[in-house]
Amino acid sequence: MRKINFLLLIFSFVSIIFVVSCSSDDDAVAVLSDEISNDDTIEDDGSIDEQITTNYEFQTNSNSGVYSLLMSATEYADWIGKDDFRNGSVRNLIFEDIYKKFPDEYDFIFLVLNEPNIPEGMSYYGMLIGVSNTIEGTGQSIYDYSSDYGSEGKLKAVMQLTGLSYLKNGPSLHELMHNWGNFGFETHSVDQPGENITSYPYWGHWGFTGGSTKGQLGGFDQSTLVELEDNSYSVAPFGPFANGGNGVPYNELELYLMGMVPLSSVNPFDLFSDITEWSATETAYEFTANSRITYDNVAIENLLGTRIPNFAESQKEFKLLVVVLTDEELTTEEWNIIDSTAEWFSYSGPDDDYSYNFWEATNGVGSIVIGE
Repeated sequence: MRKINFLLLIFSFVSIIFVVSCSSDDDAVAVLSDEISNDDTIEDDGSIDEQITTNYEFQTNSNSGVYSLLMSATEYADWIGKDDFRNGSVRNLIFEDIYKKFPDEYDFIFLVLNEPNIPEGMSYYGMLIGVSNTIEGTGQSIYDYSSDYGSEGKLKAVMQLTGLSYLKNGPSLHELMHNWGNFGFETHSVDQPGENITSYPYWGHWGFTGGSTKGQLGGFDQSTLVELEDNSYSVAPFGPFANGGNGVPYNELELYLMGMVPLSSVNPFDLFSDITEWSATETAYEFTANSRITYDNVAIENLLGTRIPNFAESQKEFKLLVVVLTDEELTTEEWNIIDSTAEWFSYSGPDDDYSYNFWEATNGVGSIVIGE
């Protein structure tokens, strides 16, 4: 099914923190409906242990697998005003409390702010923080800081989305991709057209890199590349950091790094750097680059090493816990928003929406389980 990208928004630069690794393939925790009291915790068999007390009250509205964490107004204001997701000492206390409630069976935990849009004073739509990594051949080191969060090695990364609807609109797919890339390809950014050209990294993003399609981490569609003259080129418009929320799927290179396709599925692409000039129109970007590197399968593996585990053995299904941070109990409308978007994001099938759910973005290879 062909999707049309109605989201022209290019997300602002996302700061990414990466730390350590380890993971297992346990089953997802069973989800209870209705409300869970502050003194209850969910056991592996779905029963409730009343012996553990948490600092926060957790609630749920249905069996969607989404929960809310109720803070005081002061705590919530501080979380937003001080951007405490970036503050490890504060952030880890939240996750330690979450692990008092929920078994260590999740690959990812998403915190979602109960806000219609990015709160004033915050500068990003979404942010992913790496927790552990056991995969070789993506450019990352092996690491494991999961114990700092309350996990014993299952947790791969945590994410914060700063708006209630951003699981649907993005950048949820973009931030998830940061669990696997870009760690190995050196890319460089440039100033706006007509200004002085600089050469600092598009760290963690594709920048002026081609692909089978425009990527979730930025980059252009390789098929639109036209060679002009004197190291000058033209491509269809693209975003060097992102390409419009959940409006584009993962490209071949991204799918390879995720373990969703074998290396042989990645067609050759070009990476340009040392950009000396560029200009933009509604239909094309033209630029001059002193460096052009073409990556085929051999060059990719020479750069990153062999991916271990390989495509045949890599994890394809991931378990996700979604927790909404709020200072007031969610209204029926707010529950409907987050429950429906969680159901849509984890749906293993195509739909008629302009955005891509995780299954669609991985060409039906990968899946996300939220709740049961």
